[in-house]
Amino acid sequence: MKVLNGAILTSCAHLSRIVMGLVLIKIIAFYLGADGMGQLGQFMSMSTMVYMVAGGGITNAVIKYVAEYASCPKQLLRFLSTATTYSAVFCGVFLCLGVIFSQSLAVVVFNDPGMYWVIIALACIQPLFAFVNLVIGVSNGLMQTEVYSKIQIIGSALAVPIIWSLVVQFGLVGAILSVLVMYVITFGPAFYFYCRSAFFGKVKIRKLKLIEFTRLSAFTVMMLTSALTFPVVEMIIRHVLIDSAGYTSAGIWQGAIKLSGAYLGFFTVFLAYYFVPTISRLDDRKTIGRITLKYLILMAMLFSVGAAVFYMGRNFLIPLILADSFNSLGDVVIFQLLGDLFRVSSYVIGFVAVAKAATKIYIAAELVQNGLFLLLSMLMLHLYGDIRAVMIAYAVSYIIYFALSTVCFGIYLKGSPLPRKVNASSS
Repeated sequence: MKVLNGAILTSCAHLSRIVMGLVLIKIIAFYLGADGMGQLGQFMSMSTMVYMVAGGGITNAVIKYVAEYASCPKQLLRFLSTATTYSAVFCGVFLCLGVIFSQSLAVVVFNDPGMYWVIIALACIQPLFAFVNLVIGVSNGLMQTEVYSKIQIIGSALAVPIIWSLVVQFGLVGAILSVLVMYVITFGPAFYFYCRSAFFGKVKIRKLKLIEFTRLSAFTVMMLTSALTFPVVEMIIRHVLIDSAGYTSAGIWQGAIKLSGAYLGFFTVFLAYYFVPTISRLDDRKTIGRITLKYLILMAMLFSVGAAVFYMGRNFLIPLILADSFNSLGDVVIFQLLGDLFRVSSYVIGFVAVAKAATKIYIAAELVQNGLFLLLSMLMLHLYGDIRAVMIAYAVSYIIYFALSTVCFGIYLKGSPLPRKVNASSS
């Protein structure tokens, strides 16, 4: 029943976020077309990177350690003060770098140094991203799924009319601002729930100890690896695709990416906010293997059903969700769905590494999967030179990656027993 309630609440929350994302995609596709989507793609990838690493990218660390320290209030409060201090320092450094390199980044993202103000705006609001990630991490570490759900639902409801107004009135610039709004809008409800929580006024900025910094930095390295691999690989491939097939093809691929991100987000959110706390409490490898297999089957079945429905109705759903200019996506979307199936399956295994703070394994996994995608995309683009090349490369790379992940997880389960956790109060 607890799993079911968590799934329902998480589904409602992410459904609202999916709707918000799809509304943004639909408005951009309708008013700016595939070309506009192609021009906006690089900034979307960059915004995703910033959101992921805001405050050090320690959301999974917060979920893990809050879940472990939930029964020890003093240790929990100490950890939250440590995490807040760490995030504040990271935000300050990130802000300075964003301002200093704003023009250079504007050239890379927009091919226009005059758009430096967008980079500065993104750097200035990323502390708000970090705050939201901390609040969400704490609520989910404590298994208070309703807090996360309400934050997402309220934020999405507030964002939709703002997004529509910005794109309609200001075109491409409005679409750029809409991307920022989509990420920052949840700050309001997150702040409200923080003020109502038992932690309000108790979390303090404090001096970091080396062991505390080391623990959190491991999760920063993992998140930085995620943030700087797949989005960067996307940007490289998009640049090559634009050169070989134009902005329209790049825009159609961007539409596929955003659709994929919308439904994949449900699985990652559910795994991060329920699966990770569950696995992080376990020491027995057999139990970990049994629970992982259960989630693997569940995620694969749910995705397969949804993917089958989408594929059968693709000729109706793609123009409905995007626009008529994206109709050609229906010819190649099968490869995207196939790749996403194996990607979701790989996520389940990958989140075990997150739950156990296995930094080296996580980094190696990220480099392998994204390296495969980049290598195969370059090869396929050389052969085909259009969007079909990228879609095929995506599917093949994740089939190979899932096979490798399964083998490595099997080796992990046959390893020596995990050491028992030290009591939280003594750590």
